[in-house]
Amino acid sequence: MVLCPICKAEWEDGISECPICGQQLQPEEGESEWILLGTVGDKISADFAKEVLKSYEIPSVVISKSGFFGEVGLPLNPIYSTESALFEVSVPVIHVEEAAVLLDMALGDSWRRKQEEE
Repeated sequence: MVLCPICKAEWEDGISECPICGQQLQPEEGESEWILLGTVGDKISADFAKEVLKSYEIPSVVISKSGFFGEVGLPLNPIYSTESALFEVSVPVIHVEEAAVLLDMALGDSWRRKQEEE
């Protein structure tokens, strides 16, 4: 079995990329070195966040919480809720601080950093 480091889905051996988010799969016993950095409230800002991080050579994965369709997800609002769509931004642990500073500068209040558990 192999494991997706982002969405934590398990897949049969022989698959190299996660069918849900497109991330490279790892052997199940390996611990993920990726972390959920925060959330973005709309698809345009989510796309912009991914491009900003890419321009600084920081790998990232953006997953829609309103559905898993492609690497960035649905551009639609959730069907059963009046809230806007929510997108999660994950980065490798070694890039957390730099990515947070970049998203603060680029997106301002359009994104929220995940609060550290104490």
